[in-house]
Amino acid sequence: MAPARSATAAMLLGAAAGCGVGAEQPATLTQMSPAMAYDEAALPAAIEGQGFRPAYRFDTGSGSAALEVTGFGATLVADPPQPDGGNYPLSGVMWESDTILGAEIPAGIPAGLYDLVVVDPGGHTARRPQAFASLGPDVTPPLVQVSSPSDGGALAAGATIAVVASADDGWGQIAKLEVVVATTGETLEARDCPLTGGATAACTFTLIAPDPSSSDDSLTVTALATDGAGLVSSQQATVALLAAPIAAGVSPAAGSTLGGTVVTLSGANFYDGPTEVVFDGLPGTISSVTPTSLTVTTPAHVAGPAAVTVITAGATTTLAGGFTFVAPPRVREIDPTSGPAAGYTAITIVGESFTPATQITFNGTPLLCPLFVNANRIRGLVPPGAGTEAVLAYDPVGGEVTAGNVPFDYLGGAPPGPTDAGPSDAGPPVSPPPPDGGCPGSGAP
Repeated sequence: MAPARSATAAMLLGAAAGCGVGAEQPATLTQMSPAMAYDEAALPAAIEGQGFRPAYRFDTGSGSAALEVTGFGATLVADPPQPDGGNYPLSGVMWESDTILGAEIPAGIPAGLYDLVVVDPGGHTARRPQAFASLGPDVTPPLVQVSSPSDGGALAAGATIAVVASADDGWGQIAKLEVVVATTGETLEARDCPLTGGATAACTFTLIAPDPSSSDDSLTVTALATDGAGLVSSQQATVALLAAPIAAGVSPAAGSTLGGTVVTLSGANFYDGPTEVVFDGLPGTISSVTPTSLTVTTPAHVAGPAAVTVITAGATTTLAGGFTFVAPPRVREIDPTSGPAAGYTAITIVGESFTPATQITFNGTPLLCPLFVNANRIRGLVPPGAGTEAVLAYDPVGGEVTAGNVPFDYLGGAPPGPTDAGPSDAGPPVSPPPPDGGCPGSGAP
């Protein structure tokens, strides 16, 4: 019964498309990766090509079939042949797809060129000349880099430190990559980086910068790599460790939405160079830096309060609502739009963003007897003038908008001189304010 049992669980060698062994074509080989390597350690490899057909195991008793992925063999054959034959079988050859076989290159292959020979489960052979080059013993240590932080830079307490280190052994293999982060007085982090089994390894992580122990404290990131041959190399990046910035106040505390207001930000631990100031994320222009103050020109910003943030070497300090942007007043229309050159015509100015401090001018001459009504309306008397003059609004904080001004037309001749302030032929007689500067309704005698 044993022979019959064996017969019903036989391995049948055949392609997925059919079982006729004689009809099968041998596979073709394209390349092997890696195409070269040092000989100090076994390496995973990928054999690429076309027509890799696995074997199947059929059980006629149960009617089941199982894919056999281990029926392939592969050998590196010295080219030209070596005195001892120079054949080095690859281990763990495994079918992965119709185009890829996985394998492992053994350690200790002498330097030289090698053909790759693959035998499929049906006994067919495929050959790729000089598919692999052994470089022999590795005598070059790995290349190590610390990409972040930048050597010679600065970090302030509370800053997030992005640590990025890597190692590359070329055609060799990284066996270990360790990263150590330390200040002058203590080790903050010591980490073994993940390995891929190949020629490269990398580490990326973050930590928070501590307070400096002294004014000349520093932080050092050291990356140490060891390759498969035991060769070691390292790299360091050292940065200055600074105290965190402190923002105390902004003066003046308000300015125009147009930007351009020069302010002084007071505080402590400000540093020339790695320092910036932003208003709700919009950068200001720093013109002067001392340890306790920053002189900054504000950017353009919408009206309203803004958070003022100082960023020094990655650390931040924020004054919530520390600066208020004030929109400049704008004249939209006037009523009336004309009047006698002698002036003193009652007028209503309509616009937006008016305040009690808003100044209305007619080509630079102030509105007489101004009366703030609300944010959209100011009343007063037209000053004497001639021709057509622009009516503009100015605010000591918000500034002035000169584009799109509204004109006022003076009718008749030139405004009266110092001794002829009588009636004009441009309209009905008007009465100027009393000589003492009182305005109608002001209660002045």
